Amino acid sequence: MSIISVIGGIGKQVLRGWPVSRAGLGLPRQFDWGTELPVQARDINYGGHLGHDAAVSLLHEARRRWLARAGYDEADAGGAGLIMLELEVHYTAEAFWADRLRVDMAVTGLGAVRCEFRYRVSRAGQQVLIARTRMGFFDYKARRLARRPSDFLQRLLGLAEEGNDV
Repeated sequence: MSIISVIGGIGKQVLRGWPVSRAGLGLPRQFDWGTELPVQARDINYGGHLGHDAAVSLLHEARRRWLARAGYDEADAGGAGLIMLELEVHYTAEAFWADRLRVDMAVTGLGAVRCEFRYRVSRAGQQVLIARTRMGFFDYKARRLARRPSDFLQRLLGLAEEGNDV
């Protein structure tokens, strides 16, 4: 169960004193790609565990690694950049300094001008958080949404698992 939900949903309830979303954050049946990231000293907050700002940065790093592996960058993913439209994070366990976190990702919700990345972050098989980012394809010169590059999905899904060389 979630302790904290960053973006609330329908049907709120209180769990351990915190308002949480009961709408759920659906995960895909399988994940398309994954990487491992360490929790560093700078990622720890006053509570002694992974801070929200650091968790969001870990999601960003994992997404950038996947895009780079496909030959993309967030500023140019095959003719269009990516811009964050929405973020949702549900925490299920704490993470601590020196933990090695596994970030599994899938691309879903593919549309003409947007897509969603789904994330499952775990430590030694225990889920730490799940998240979703809704990204828009964006023309940074014209400052407007752009059409999805035709080979975007094929290039992301055509990748093997990342090695430990990054």
